[in-house]
Amino acid sequence: HKLLIMDDDVDKLADVVRPKLEEVAENYNACVTQALPTMLELLPRGCSKAVGVEKLCEALGIQTEEELLAVGDAENDAGMLAMAAVGVAVGNASPPARDASDLVLEYSNDEGGAGLAMEIFALNIHEGP
Repeated sequence: HKLLIMDDDVDKLADVVRPKLEEVAENYNACVTQALPTMLELLPRGCSKAVGVEKLCEALGIQTEEELLAVGDAENDAGMLAMAAVGVAVGNASPPARDASDLVLEYSNDEGGAGLAMEIFALNIHEGP
């Protein structure tokens, strides 16, 4: 389960709500992450996209550090990007996603960045960005 908190005021979410939510998370063995600038997520510690993808890969016999291509743009993608054999952030990615990636593409998710990553690394259609 997770709690989503949404507000169009991104500064309020970052400067007022997130610090208070981090305090709650600390007291209840939870963590705070962000998928969109207008949305915070509170979820149990140890739950993440990285954990879900890792479990799926285990079930499918995929070695994450050798065979997994992960593409992302948000803070909640950072763990998944870091554990993948190749982690790719699209052009509009947040700083945590960029920092966790092996490559940051010029193209955003709206400009086909995720598709380009798949063409380059999974389908070998292009030589590179």
